[in-house]
Amino acid sequence: MIIILGIIWLGAIGAVIGLFPMLLGRYLGKPNTGMLGLICSVIGGVFGALFDGDIIGISVSAVVSVGFIIAVFVLRQDIQIRRDMGTGSYGGGHIFPTMMSNGYNNPINVSINITCMSGPLRGRIYHVGAAGLMFGRDNDCSVRFPNESPGISRHHCCIRMEQGHPVLVDLNSTYGTFLGNGRQLPPNNPVQITPGSSFYLANTGYLFQVQ
Repeated sequence: MIIILGIIWLGAIGAVIGLFPMLLGRYLGKPNTGMLGLICSVIGGVFGALFDGDIIGISVSAVVSVGFIIAVFVLRQDIQIRRDMGTGSYGGGHIFPTMMSNGYNNPINVSINITCMSGPLRGRIYHVGAAGLMFGRDNDCSVRFPNESPGISRHHCCIRMEQGHPVLVDLNSTYGTFLGNGRQLPPNNPVQITPGSSFYLANTGYLFQVQ
């Protein structure tokens, strides 16, 4: 009973410590990285309880939390979580790098362009390569909006390739990412886009066309 209470106690402390990278990740547009920091901090607290050492658990949680805080600042893009193993459905959880694939783990060449139809970037054309595109106000964004652009988050959304198809992903933006028909994308949930389709950030004043 004492061991169980110790696990719960140190797990709770780890969760409190892990709130720092989680909240920072949400603020900086890297929610997956922050959430992993929270989870690993809790595991660190439980680790201390299993070895009967409060100081060990708290120390491990703190070190892990600091590590993920640094990761949130250093990583150019949020850690992406693959929610399927090639089935086409999204259920839950493998970390994977952005890549282009034909479903057999072999790279293929897919070429699409994104044209800005309205807003401060109107008329600009962006090519979507293997690295994808990041939209937002931060300096590391491929599609970078002016800092004074209302409704645009620092890391608002991105386009990446999954199994040879371009998908649009909202990065937990404040004002949302929408398809051309007005449907809002759930945060961190990839939605396939096709040539001729459109989407916008926050409002139709930031409209993009897929070509």
